[in-house]
Amino acid sequence: MDRQTLVLGFALVALPVLAAAGPLPATAPQVDFGYAFGYPHRLTVALPDSGDKTLVDCEPGQVTLAWSYDNLLSFPVGNFFGPATQWKVTLRPEVDGVRLMASTWRRSEGWLPVLTAEFTGPTVRATLEVAGGSRAALVRAEFTNLDATHSHTAAIDCAVPGNWRGVNPAGVDPGLPANARDALVAGWMARADRVILAAVGGDGYQVAANTLHPTLELRPGETRSLWLVRPYRVYESMLPELRRRDWAQEFADAKDVWRRLIGHTTRIELPDEGVRRAYYAGLADIFIMREPVPGDYIGTLPGTELYRATNPVEAAIASIALDEAGLPVEAADGYRVALDSQNFDGCWSESQGWARTMWVAAGFKSWFVMEHYRLTRDREFLANVFPRMLASSRWQEQQRRRTRVLADGPRPLTYGLLPRGMGDGGLKDDASLYGVFLPHNIWAVYADQQALRAAEELGLTLEAAELRGIYETARTDLLDAIRRGAIQEDGYRWIPGVAGKTSGSRWGVLNAAFPARLLPAADELITGTIRKMESKMSPGGLPIHTGWMEDGMWVAIAPDNLGETLLLRGDGDAVARYLYATLNHGTPLYSWCEERGPEPGAAKTTGDRQHLWTPVAVLRLLRDSLVFEDGDTLHLARGTDRSWLDRGAVGGTAFQTHFGPVAYELTYAAASRQVRGQVDLAAGRPPAVLQVHVRLTGGKKLASVSDPAARVLQDGETIEWSHPGTQIRFTAAVK
Repeated sequence: MDRQTLVLGFALVALPVLAAAGPLPATAPQVDFGYAFGYPHRLTVALPDSGDKTLVDCEPGQVTLAWSYDNLLSFPVGNFFGPATQWKVTLRPEVDGVRLMASTWRRSEGWLPVLTAEFTGPTVRATLEVAGGSRAALVRAEFTNLDATHSHTAAIDCAVPGNWRGVNPAGVDPGLPANARDALVAGWMARADRVILAAVGGDGYQVAANTLHPTLELRPGETRSLWLVRPYRVYESMLPELRRRDWAQEFADAKDVWRRLIGHTTRIELPDEGVRRAYYAGLADIFIMREPVPGDYIGTLPGTELYRATNPVEAAIASIALDEAGLPVEAADGYRVALDSQNFDGCWSESQGWARTMWVAAGFKSWFVMEHYRLTRDREFLANVFPRMLASSRWQEQQRRRTRVLADGPRPLTYGLLPRGMGDGGLKDDASLYGVFLPHNIWAVYADQQALRAAEELGLTLEAAELRGIYETARTDLLDAIRRGAIQEDGYRWIPGVAGKTSGSRWGVLNAAFPARLLPAADELITGTIRKMESKMSPGGLPIHTGWMEDGMWVAIAPDNLGETLLLRGDGDAVARYLYATLNHGTPLYSWCEERGPEPGAAKTTGDRQHLWTPVAVLRLLRDSLVFEDGDTLHLARGTDRSWLDRGAVGGTAFQTHFGPVAYELTYAAASRQVRGQVDLAAGRPPAVLQVHVRLTGGKKLASVSDPAARVLQDGETIEWSHPGTQIRFTAAVK
């Protein structure tokens, strides 16, 4: 990558083709999805920010489309209450009347929210590609006759489960003309003549009451295709127009929308394409899990079925990820509804919605506000939101006063904390879902901290003084509860979900280190909590009981809580292990259910089948592994896998950071034992310290660096600059 590419790479529209990687070392980790949970594996298809979503579930021998004709515009904002899945059609490719059972599935082009499913038999291969278009969800069904001597009949059996909906008009009345056989209408449970599925391009159509069955005749070696169309709003009288429409163009347009959108984001350069695809798949899924909600807002959703409703938590993580990827307008637009959801008394925990009494809400909202400001330096945005932050901190202080009560005996562990609220994330106070939870108080105190930082940035001295008093008092009370309520076990202490109790999960307790930084990353309680969480591990290398399932995993918490904290502690090897373990517990579609059992092919799952937290935690951890801000220090490649530099270049362009856009590239030449690097920083706000981490296999260390302004630190794999310039080129010798 030359200088021009480093500076201008962010302006390219098409995603770059991955450079050929070097040979895979025997010890290098691989993305193989070896611990994927059981079928079905889900990918939701739609255009960005669309309420017309189609769930696509993959199992051996079939693909199922499922959807609702409702969207969030008809539901209250922010409530755990959304559209129910009303319709399903199962697609089963056949050859000469026999189902094709051998099947694989992946994302088209590796990362698009477009399904490619292949079904292979001894004579014919079928490929179903499913995308969400502007007027319909589209299935391009292509059949290739692998037989050089015989013709074969290919078909897709499109069946609606049950007998009450999805009617083939010709199945009811065989005397109807032939063109009445190529569509299913609702019949029941919707306007009766609503077209739920139509076929375009078939040679013939076998007829049954609840089945659409297009066929194609294949000559030896021939490839042919047809279209299945799930229209969003089409009725029986409109079928002539549906048959004439250029669905191939709409299908191509849908892909182009995604390429253009994601093509304006950060370019990461890695030799492991499996990891790199996860980044762009995660970015795309943020837009899959957004749609219009009442009030002229775009809502960001934790899932596409059970969790198809807005809340402020996953939405904050997703919006920060968009900011970091270079989409600040989209980031702010997708979080406006969360910021505006505040009571008149200042409570920012949405008492009329899903986040009712979940005191984490103000912390997640404040995290987004300050990250958006640090990444964009949009002072007007900060000034506009600050009154909400101030009102929230004042409300929280009023609530804490209710618990600052001393009775006879020792100070209670709830002294100065927020009152009882809803835990979620597997948190429990004994057997109750309601209690005084430490993670919620960590996030609430973090909200006060960020409100103070905002006041200081805006030069509001009176408000800063008030917020400093609120924050310091709340922090002191919380740290007292954390330290006195820590659990002693086997010579170490760890932070529980409820002070002094071992019930429930430990979701969120490590947030005391990151992002809240209420405790130092090296604090003995953070060390002990990591040890506790890692004391019971799954066969695939993830901690058990990170959420609701005592014998299972909320996979997202490995990259989100553990990974980010370990990165802050400088443990890049552990970060890389958790990154690969998380990827390999996903499906080949880069999708994850919320929680699942620990074994490969786990049948037990809970929550949404395609949950947002894990993919967005993966893309944030990958970004932070490559570019990580810690105060005035910028870290590059701190959490990269050691095998990557042996295999190819590491870096990227258009990383959005607290210090402006950053581009860099590291390469290692094994023959000459040299690492070459180039770094471009933005003018105007460079970091006070720049650290480039050169992580190599086999214990290899750096001997020297060519740049006289740099030094190799004692660990032998970190190069440091104080007050770096905007353009750095160096060569480092490896011992």
